[in-house]
Amino acid sequence: MVGTILITIIGGLIVNYFHYQYRIVMVGERDRLAVAANYLDMYFDTRLAGIKMLAAGPGVKSLEPELARSDLLAAMDVLGVANVAVYDRNSRLVAGLGQTSGAGELLPEQENNKYFQTVLSGEAVVSDRMVYGSLEHAYISILVPVTDGSDHVTGVLAAHVPVQEISKSVVQAQMPENQYIVVIDSNAQVIHHPRLVDLYPESASYKQQFTRMLNNTSGIMEFNSFLDGLDKVFIYTNLSSANWRMIMVMPLNALHARVLSKSREDAASFFFLAICLGLLYGVWCQAKRHEREQEQLRMERLVCVNQLAAGIAHEIRNPLTAIKGFIQLMARRNDRPPRAEHLDIIVDEIGRIDSLISEFQMLARPPKEPLFEKVNICKLLQDVTLLMEGQLHSKNAAVTVILPVLGCTTVGDICQLKQVFINLLKNAVEAVPYEGQVIVAISRQQGMVAITIEDNGNGIPREIVEKLGTPFFTTKECGTGLGLSVCYSIVQNHGGRIIVDSQVGKGTVFTVLLPVTGDESVLLTVDEQCRFGV
Repeated sequence: MVGTILITIIGGLIVNYFHYQYRIVMVGERDRLAVAANYLDMYFDTRLAGIKMLAAGPGVKSLEPELARSDLLAAMDVLGVANVAVYDRNSRLVAGLGQTSGAGELLPEQENNKYFQTVLSGEAVVSDRMVYGSLEHAYISILVPVTDGSDHVTGVLAAHVPVQEISKSVVQAQMPENQYIVVIDSNAQVIHHPRLVDLYPESASYKQQFTRMLNNTSGIMEFNSFLDGLDKVFIYTNLSSANWRMIMVMPLNALHARVLSKSREDAASFFFLAICLGLLYGVWCQAKRHEREQEQLRMERLVCVNQLAAGIAHEIRNPLTAIKGFIQLMARRNDRPPRAEHLDIIVDEIGRIDSLISEFQMLARPPKEPLFEKVNICKLLQDVTLLMEGQLHSKNAAVTVILPVLGCTTVGDICQLKQVFINLLKNAVEAVPYEGQVIVAISRQQGMVAITIEDNGNGIPREIVEKLGTPFFTTKECGTGLGLSVCYSIVQNHGGRIIVDSQVGKGTVFTVLLPVTGDESVLLTVDEQCRFGV
């Protein structure tokens, strides 16, 4: 549940982050579009200002053909328009100049009527796109009122601007690759498009898309372009000088790539932070696991100490009985010096007690960090069997230790390895019947030191063998289930492993494999023999 909540929170943060970056990118694109719109607005503002100045000139205001023609001729090149003409209030042509583009009037009456009444009311107008004959002669009209001295509108001054001139102004706004500008008029007709020739005449679907943009005020829409079949984003804004809309078009995948590119540095920082947090979490988990292992080791050591205490007390009582007897014998014969052999026996028994107490103290000592050193396995097993004598006598069991011709050494923590073999030997003694047999042998297997502990007990079923070493799994009524788990952990930390071979009704063999040090020198310090029993 906690993991699910964390994943949900992290996923929500990532989604919100990318939405935030998306908004930042969109703000940048809107600013880029605003710059392009400003270019076009300035283009119209300068021409509107020039045409209004021309309309205020005495020649045009007089509505005299010769005088008006003189003013038009002087201003036409300055304004950069194709045609310019003056009309009276009845839309009759007073004077006109311009490039001939075919038969007909400079401003046909059917096109003039759409904007004429608006201009007569005193407003300047920028018309929609008009096509005179063919797309090559497409233009827009800028119309301003002509007034007399009392600000009464007496006529209309109209100038034609080819759409190619408008496109030149739009192209001045540099766009990134795969992005372009579209300009449409209030009738959803295309004024500027990189592929205007391919669009004209506009298809119904394309005009419908542009009409939806005219009716929508959100400033952004997504469509599938019929020109190339790509999903694209349309960002649009209004022009202040004309009732048009300027649209910036970019592929949707390019927008996503830009968002990802903008997020790259933050994503790298986030992943670096996530890796650091993951490493810290791993270190924390490892520390907690180490603490659990140490606690398991401590608990199992306490169990071993409690079980061994009774046997060691019995072992200490036997030497004390012998010492007490010899001392009492010496006290009765105080007139004679004690016999040397009696003193030797007393010294040996005291040494035996001291050895037992030393080994017991080492095992009962609180666990510390592992101290790895060279360990003589032969000597270690002798010490372990010494500690286990009490439990062996309780079952009258026999333990035979078979040593190699050459001593085998490994590198490890003596206390931890003793705990492993005490656990395994204790389990073997508990498994054998009364007067049972346990054989401990040291050999070389697979280039490692192999210590096998074999008993002639009832054996372990296969389904239980597979679960051995699992924490808190036990078949004993009073067991903790930690003994073998701790043994497996210790041996694994020493670079070794434990192998179990058991047959029901025949017995069990535990094999502990430990790395060998490569020291082949003779290390038989255990009574200088290759076999001893208890």
